[in-house]
Amino acid sequence: MSVKYYDALLPVREPGASLRGEVAGIRLPYRVLASIRVPAGRIVLAFVSDSARLSRMFAANWAQADTDQAPDATLYALAHPARRYGLDSRWDEARWWSRDQKTMVVFGFGSYRMAKVCVRGICSAVSGDDTLFVHGCALSVGAGRERRGVVITGSSGAGKTTLVAGLLRHPEYSVTVLNDDWGAISLSRGESVSTGETMLHMKTASVLALHPGFFTSARAGSYFRDLSERDRAARMLVSPETVYGRAWSTSQTVVDHVAVVVREPADWLPPVRDSEAVIQSQGGAGLVHHHEAFFNGSLILTTEDDKLREQRRYRQLLDRTAVSWINNCSTPDALVGNFLSAVMNMR
Repeated sequence: MSVKYYDALLPVREPGASLRGEVAGIRLPYRVLASIRVPAGRIVLAFVSDSARLSRMFAANWAQADTDQAPDATLYALAHPARRYGLDSRWDEARWWSRDQKTMVVFGFGSYRMAKVCVRGICSAVSGDDTLFVHGCALSVGAGRERRGVVITGSSGAGKTTLVAGLLRHPEYSVTVLNDDWGAISLSRGESVSTGETMLHMKTASVLALHPGFFTSARAGSYFRDLSERDRAARMLVSPETVYGRAWSTSQTVVDHVAVVVREPADWLPPVRDSEAVIQSQGGAGLVHHHEAFFNGSLILTTEDDKLREQRRYRQLLDRTAVSWINNCSTPDALVGNFLSAVMNMR
């Protein structure tokens, strides 16, 4: 199996005591404070950089915090390799995270995708034990007593966007989307809330799958091309309401179901022990290798304790929810039907 995108970026390492002092002598003129919603409140993250482009994108992406707020953590995003700043080139080899100072430093910061990966890891690292950040789309399906709070997760290309797009066009069920790709869940109460992103950072193909007529109907200022990518048409920052319409919500739901989307042969059988399979499927061999488990490069897993902490969080979530494996082996309509059958018929 090929190396996953996040794992191929840069590993996370502990920098020791010296790096923050060295970075302090570098002129970084841009500072943005982001406010990221979690069930218990907010995480405030400072983005400090010498890249005007990335700073503007960060400010457009996230809801801004008050300038006088003390951040819970800081991300230093340096646009050039370490030698450009008079430092040893070994600093280019990792994302450097100081757990004591709640600081991450990254050199050669070119793509905005790296910012998203770093934000996810930092938020998971500084959040309380009751909070789990999950890679997936959080939504509620149905109404009244039949309403279900669901997180749809799975590896890139498995069919998550195809499934959500199909659900939004399904006439029989009310669908509300809280998070497009990532968000926090309270492990004690099961509540999931919108991250509060002002604009979503999305693949253009995903936007078109969810809103086929997007470019003919989107209003001016509702989206911006991601100019940090080599292919400037590949990704964009986009207003969530423009993509999801009235289905987008900044409210909350109680998650009672985790739906894992996979691409397997039609005769594939899901694992018997659902929760353990979700936790252990970190890219190795086996029937569940297509699921992107929590062992991915968006998390800060520098010690064994970090891994055990995330395992405990996932077990808490999966112990209180139902788990369904949705095999995307046929048509988009069949995928939606299999999801609705699994989720809406679950008691």
